Amino acid sequence: MVKSVIKKSIFAVLLAASFYSSAYAAVDYQIENQPSVIEKVSEFKQKGTLKMKDNGYVYVKVDKDFIAETLPLIDAPGKIVPPSHYKSKKGIGAHISVIYENELIANEIWEIKELGEEFTFTVLEVRTVKLNRDNKLKKLWLIAVEAPELEKLRESYGLSSKLKGHDFHITLGTQVPDKVKKVKEFIFAEEELEATPEAA
Repeated sequence: MVKSVIKKSIFAVLLAASFYSSAYAAVDYQIENQPSVIEKVSEFKQKGTLKMKDNGYVYVKVDKDFIAETLPLIDAPGKIVPPSHYKSKKGIGAHISVIYENELIANEIWEIKELGEEFTFTVLEVRTVKLNRDNKLKKLWLIAVEAPELEKLRESYGLSSKLKGHDFHITLGTQVPDKVKKVKEFIFAEEELEATPEAA
């Protein structure tokens, strides 16, 4: 009897924790009011080509302008640093993640027959996500997109419709503080301090 009550209690706690974490995961981003960015991306082709890296990572390659033309338009303090995969010569550039390599292995998917095909999507909004990596808080900027075709593709291979339950997106970059501005403010404050007459 006691064991049964304990088991039910543990189950209830786990269920509540699961519900809380899934509810939290659904609201882990902030919608940003960036009308100039949305206006600009609406000019680009809302489609890309399905590709795969050598390690099995599947993604949709999109126009580089999704990053190149939007970063300067983001109205935010500091600066937005583009992702390493965009800056590197061997990187995959602007893209939408579709299937992670570990998903392919776990589900024994050895071939993606749709590689090279075009998939369409619709831009939803600009979002930011706060990430805590290596005890450092980072703010990631991205463009969320709606992509029913990609959802169907994942489902056709026995996967969930969305990657980790999140909307598909194009990562724009990481927001970092403007160090130059901070240094200038510090110098200015120091000059003010020197100009202040000492108390008698």
